[in-house]
Amino acid sequence: MTQPWTLEDLVKDARGRVTEIAAEELHHGTSRQEMVLLDVREAEETAGGTLEGAVHLPRGLLELRVQEHVARRDTPVVVYCGGGNRSALAADVLLKMGYTRVRSLAGGFERWRRLGLPITGGAGVRPPPGKKLGWDEVRREFAIVARCVPVLGEGERALVYMDHAASTHAPSSVLGAYTEFVAREYANIHRGTHHLSRKATERFEECYGIIARHVGAELQRGTICFTSNTTQAIDLCAHVLAERPGLVVTTEMEHHSNELPHRRRGPTLRARVTDEGELDLGHLEELLRGNRVKLVAVTAGSNVTGVMPDLRRVARLAHEHGALVLVDAAQALARMPIDVRDLDDPEHIDFLAGAGHKAYAPFGAGFLYGPRALLSEVPPYIPGGGTASRVTASGAEYLPAPDRHHGGTPNIAGVVGMARALAFLQAIGMEEVREHEVRLTERMLRGLRELGGITLYGPPDAHKRLGVATFNVDGVSDLLTAAVLSEEGAIAVRNGRFCSHLYMDKLLAARAKAAGGEVPTGAVRASVGLYNDESDVDRLLEYVRRVRDRQWRGRYQVKGDVVSAEFAGRCADQWMEATKD
Repeated sequence: MTQPWTLEDLVKDARGRVTEIAAEELHHGTSRQEMVLLDVREAEETAGGTLEGAVHLPRGLLELRVQEHVARRDTPVVVYCGGGNRSALAADVLLKMGYTRVRSLAGGFERWRRLGLPITGGAGVRPPPGKKLGWDEVRREFAIVARCVPVLGEGERALVYMDHAASTHAPSSVLGAYTEFVAREYANIHRGTHHLSRKATERFEECYGIIARHVGAELQRGTICFTSNTTQAIDLCAHVLAERPGLVVTTEMEHHSNELPHRRRGPTLRARVTDEGELDLGHLEELLRGNRVKLVAVTAGSNVTGVMPDLRRVARLAHEHGALVLVDAAQALARMPIDVRDLDDPEHIDFLAGAGHKAYAPFGAGFLYGPRALLSEVPPYIPGGGTASRVTASGAEYLPAPDRHHGGTPNIAGVVGMARALAFLQAIGMEEVREHEVRLTERMLRGLRELGGITLYGPPDAHKRLGVATFNVDGVSDLLTAAVLSEEGAIAVRNGRFCSHLYMDKLLAARAKAAGGEVPTGAVRASVGLYNDESDVDRLLEYVRRVRDRQWRGRYQVKGDVVSAEFAGRCADQWMEATKD
């Protein structure tokens, strides 16, 4: 009787036919231009990282789906797994299927990692060659879609998160890259000769290029300075231009972060918005003609209405009158294509500020893009370690930008996470992201209008706004509306005035005047993201209808900016802020 084969026997037999490739050769000596890298591990194994450019195809789906990823049988293919055994078996199967140029990575991913070779986030963020990530694949990247939260009278139900305008969740592949860096490559950057410092520096330096590609920037005459958030990035811009003659023009639609940093450094003017919340470009032009203006600071997309000013026209007007342009891209970075354009283009953007936490990255990292020469000629934002090339008893010689403004150790892991999140968005395609958002926003705006008894703020056309809907239910406070949506519908929205008081004052007063009613103190904001779908919008509409019809099930007590919710004698002790963002 023949002895049954073991795994070792199967692997040894396969290796008799399969050619292996060493990690060193794959990294240093092999062109990957036409090669397909197949990661045949299970999905959970990819959380710790993957090889750059790999396509994730679990071993159990190999025979069924390989042709989707490798159409031609003569395409060079390298297969890898955790330790090299499954990849040998998989490569043997591919040879039997007629693929002629297949190799297995010796030692698998573990040996690659032990050698300190570059790894990146999970392979799930990489679409097959020639394809984009599908929305089902995108949704599976987010653990939050399976999160359940308590609701009054029903135990728990799945959370619908519609607060993306405040902060977004990181997909598993981004978290994988982030935790991999913290666990295995954590070290301070620059000036370190040991291996971890070199790898950390390499990871950090890669991030400049990823962010530049996302916003259409070149890094010869332009540069990117890393910050802790968008507010600090805008403040850095204000610092750079503080001694430049002239006024700063902001707009009535700005978030406080694009208003207050400019105020504290000098006089400002403010371009009006219309009653619908759109920028009055005629008034902006008047301000530019009648004043010496050094900077126009404008949002790429409002965090209240999603209104997207015509940045090209704003830039052209500013440059024609000798002013520079700063764009607050906090809301737009993850929602629409951005192109700062070449610095010689009359419609280029001079400065652009953004952050990771609204773009599917962990908290704590932002950036300012701007002209390298301007950023290099002003004093350091915060003088300190890493900003100077030489320090003497009486002075210091400072480095050029961006290091000039990186005082102390930056949030290296946060920057890595932010870059991986933008790479994730690029793998989907920003045009596709925008189409997805417009589709959901149209459904949301149309549904709210059709309900009746709802006051919507901003233009009705979803193509003119980001995926944000701000509204009030007639006769119900924004605080109570948001509480009912949360406590009974498990729907996360935001309420209040959204750190944009000037804009909210204008919008609320204009709509109340038109309706002949009292001016509300705030509003409710629902904002969609990558992993929202039509069912999320429909649940929002259903529970807004319940609020409109006063059909909530709980007993709510509102005291100032606190709501307590009670059902069947049980106090949920839930609250949310009414006026803070």
